[in-house]
Amino acid sequence: MYQKSNLETLHSAKGVPAPDDFGIARIHSVKPLGVAALLVFLVMTAVYFAFRIPLWNPAAPFLSGLLLAAELFGTFTVLLHVFSTWRLVERQAPPPLPGFEADIFITTWNESVEILRHTLLAARQVSHARAVWLLDDGCRPEMQALAAELGVRYLTRTDRSHAKAGNLNNALQHSDAPFVAIFDCDHAPSPDFLERTLGYFIDPRVSFVQTPQDFYNVDSFQHRGSDETGEAWHEQTLFYRVIQPGKDYWDATFFCGSCAVMRRAAIDDIGGFATGTITEDMHTSLRLHKNGWSAVYHTEALAFGLSPATLEQYETQRLRWGRGAMQVWTKEGFLFSGRLTLAQRVAYLTSAVTYFEGWQKAVVYFLPMVVLLTGRMPIIWVGWPFVTLFLMWLLSGMIVNEIFSRGYAKTIWMEEYNLLRFFTFIKATLTLVVPIKWGFSVTAKSLAGNRGEALRLWPQVLIALGAIGSIAVGSLLYRDSHHLPPGAFLANLVWASITGVVAIKALRFATRRMGQRRSDHRFPIPLVARIRTGQGPKSESSLVIAQDVSSQGLRLALDADMASGAPIAGTLLLPGGEMPFRGTILRTLPAPGGDGYMAALRFDWAKPGDADMLNSVLYGNALQWDINGWAEVRRFSFSRVLSLFGRRVDGGHRRWRFGRLSHGMDEIQGLVRREGDLFRILSSTALPSTAYLDLRVAGGTAPTDNLKVVGYREYHIGGGSLHMAVLAASGTYKTVFHREPTWIDTAQRAA
Repeated sequence: MYQKSNLETLHSAKGVPAPDDFGIARIHSVKPLGVAALLVFLVMTAVYFAFRIPLWNPAAPFLSGLLLAAELFGTFTVLLHVFSTWRLVERQAPPPLPGFEADIFITTWNESVEILRHTLLAARQVSHARAVWLLDDGCRPEMQALAAELGVRYLTRTDRSHAKAGNLNNALQHSDAPFVAIFDCDHAPSPDFLERTLGYFIDPRVSFVQTPQDFYNVDSFQHRGSDETGEAWHEQTLFYRVIQPGKDYWDATFFCGSCAVMRRAAIDDIGGFATGTITEDMHTSLRLHKNGWSAVYHTEALAFGLSPATLEQYETQRLRWGRGAMQVWTKEGFLFSGRLTLAQRVAYLTSAVTYFEGWQKAVVYFLPMVVLLTGRMPIIWVGWPFVTLFLMWLLSGMIVNEIFSRGYAKTIWMEEYNLLRFFTFIKATLTLVVPIKWGFSVTAKSLAGNRGEALRLWPQVLIALGAIGSIAVGSLLYRDSHHLPPGAFLANLVWASITGVVAIKALRFATRRMGQRRSDHRFPIPLVARIRTGQGPKSESSLVIAQDVSSQGLRLALDADMASGAPIAGTLLLPGGEMPFRGTILRTLPAPGGDGYMAALRFDWAKPGDADMLNSVLYGNALQWDINGWAEVRRFSFSRVLSLFGRRVDGGHRRWRFGRLSHGMDEIQGLVRREGDLFRILSSTALPSTAYLDLRVAGGTAPTDNLKVVGYREYHIGGGSLHMAVLAASGTYKTVFHREPTWIDTAQRAA
């Protein structure tokens, strides 16, 4: 849906330019189907509770109160979600004014040199950046040396009070930039980060611009999906793709601590980044809103970081967020703050209430076990009509949640995460009653798992064992004494079984992620390499395709076998030029389908900086998503339905090949991969966007004529450019690229 932004009230003050001068804001309201689903849910809620409340069981008042509270809480959170996501704002900033520049602040404490190197290399490529600052709260000589090597400013302090907020406030005393872009140590910004965001500050009321936090390690603890399904969804997707754009409608967007640009005058107005809590980001945005400042959420993913790779990292991060939200609630009292609009109060309440979900989930998990073991019911059993009404009410709420989440909810996966984090959320909410001054806990930045963290899963193991045990014991009790009405016994048996299945699936996922041993992420992107084989006058040079690339190694597609341990030398043909490398062949295996060989290569760098040109290509962009066709929300397709029944429509692993596109007398060389009726091509040369093209692919594949460009992206990376196009025989396909959410029309993106 397109309509003029209804945010005119933000621009109505005298002397402020018209809204068009501040960029474009489109409002995407929920579709009529969502409105109809909400009406059905409201009617079902009224009918259900009218029937449900009189069924309070006076013989078990405690259990009755727990169940009713859980149901009311669930209803309340659905309505808060509807409020937050009814309308989503899509923004496009005007070009930055002349002289609009920002300093880039990158904070660190105990993270590795390798992670900071990736981030600093990306930050140096950002246009409109006046200076890059490495803010090291660890006072480490190796970080000072890294900053000197890469030509960025280094700043440390001896007084590390107030953690990250204190680090940022200290940096503000040394920088006089009118704007500052803030990134965590692992978030590598894209080159156009400031180009896409600084223009919003033409509006003098904008205090900060927040962008999504995206993550390049798609095999992390919070990621789901596979190459076969083409999904790359993570647990925070719903927040960054839907909830934050919804908050933007109410001028209640949060500062998330990274991937944001701040106006220096606004931060000075509130006395610096907020201290006194362990979530300086939420606290700072709340103070800015209280002081009348506005905020903007830009929906494009423009920076890519390291997601929690293990359960320990995930739990540490969520516990800090939850405790911090409780501290902010206590310290600022945002619910009854007269300096916030009603909508802003509701928005902040929604985020804080999320952590109380842990208590509700605990009731949902353990209540059927108690009923099966004790025979005490939280309601008066009146038969299957009530169960039918309950299921209809529950289903209507799930449908509303899915529709208003615009496909990002992923209910089944989210239920597993709910089970994995429920006890963490319970601990977080205890901050309201336990008078402890919690310290700032930095989330570890490592890809390697730790099997010792299995002990953290004891609450989930308790649920799984409790479900299995209560089903077994409850069945024996029912057989011997019929301690429950037949229908009640069956309903609780099914309830406990579902809980047990979710717990087992969640435990299976968590323990698999613990087995992670890789030290560096492999990017599944193709690059061209020129390698030399043989010795002396018999040596030969040939072009091959490299895949699964990292700064530590890659895989080469070869025509001939190579012995393990064999040395190899060559150059990678990168957007910014040729990069020489030396390496060692670790192993060679036949390629899928018997088409040549795939050789695993380990780079042998003389020094870490030798890989900088390669890392500048890998980090800080969405290339790996776009060239693989990954998406966080998959649209329905008949081919995917067939694949569920064992038919591999796309042939599983699809190999990249050399190819040539021709248009008249012009010819463009690139790498090509076929995906059913679609072709993806990656080239260093720009492609014509409207003409029909003829494709020739190496390897004996028959030529394909009259292809149309149905998707196109250019990437300014590594000191040069890459062009990625999606080709099809017709223009009926809709290509979704990763940087924007799927609820934005493709046509609007192209415009």
